[in-house]
Amino acid sequence: MRVLLIDNGTTLLDKLRTLIPGSEIVQQPNRVSIENSKTFDLIVLSGSKDLTVKYDIDYFSKEIELIQNTQVPLIGICLGCELLATAFGGTVRRLDERHSGIREIIAITDDEVLGLRRGEARSVYEGHRWIIEKMPEDFKILTESNDGPEIIQHNSRPIWGFQFHPENFVDQTTGDEMFLNLFSKVSNDS
Repeated sequence: MRVLLIDNGTTLLDKLRTLIPGSEIVQQPNRVSIENSKTFDLIVLSGSKDLTVKYDIDYFSKEIELIQNTQVPLIGICLGCELLATAFGGTVRRLDERHSGIREIIAITDDEVLGLRRGEARSVYEGHRWIIEKMPEDFKILTESNDGPEIIQHNSRPIWGFQFHPENFVDQTTGDEMFLNLFSKVSNDS
């Protein structure tokens, strides 16, 4: 499976590359194109240490255009999830303080692909200062925390967002399992 990994400035790039099975090509957000993306089976949008959707929107203009127009399956992580929400009309909000550490999320629906059962709690690693404030109309929430949506899915396109970091603390959390379940589904559908 060919994976395009867009590095939005994450400090967890090596961990993300280790989590993704198979081979991936890493590109910067300002170098992506819809035409180039057609050669991949999956696109993964990383998080970012310093950049934000709200204040660096111009920097992400090519990536947002790609999100809106590609037919290739997408998975957004942290800032990548915020980019997905923003690209489809949602909004993000800055938290009063940075959230960092292992937190609990709750499944609000059953999801066979991710292995979720409604009401089930999962431990994931959070490392962000921004959250989705207003969901885009074409998305549904699969899991949430006290802060809001944690896993979102487009209603008709193969697009998912993880507000947390499935690539971090894989020995103490289940974020990696959900990511790999989804990866396996996308791989089988390709």
